[in-house]
Amino acid sequence: MEELEYNILGTKIKLKPEEADKEKATKAVNLVNNEIEALRKHNSKLSDIDTAVLVALNLATKMTEFDSEYKSTVSSFKNGITEALSYISSISDNETNL
Repeated sequence: MEELEYNILGTKIKLKPEEADKEKATKAVNLVNNEIEALRKHNSKLSDIDTAVLVALNLATKMTEFDSEYKSTVSSFKNGITEALSYISSISDNETNL
């Protein structure tokens, strides 16, 4: 299997096939490159290091927002399940008492 090679801010990144899932690696590189492109549209004079740091911060912010939203959704889902089980239990108890 061929070695995977990507370019981010002029830096060649090489991954051995056993180190990466090609589809996941390509999506990650495309995401980073899209963030770079979007950032540079607004400020083309940023140095590569400034661009890299800002992209890292943007992606970290998105990740923490996603993590927070995920935890909130899971908590809400658990509460819904608990309420549903409680309701089923109360109906079951009522039928037993009939």
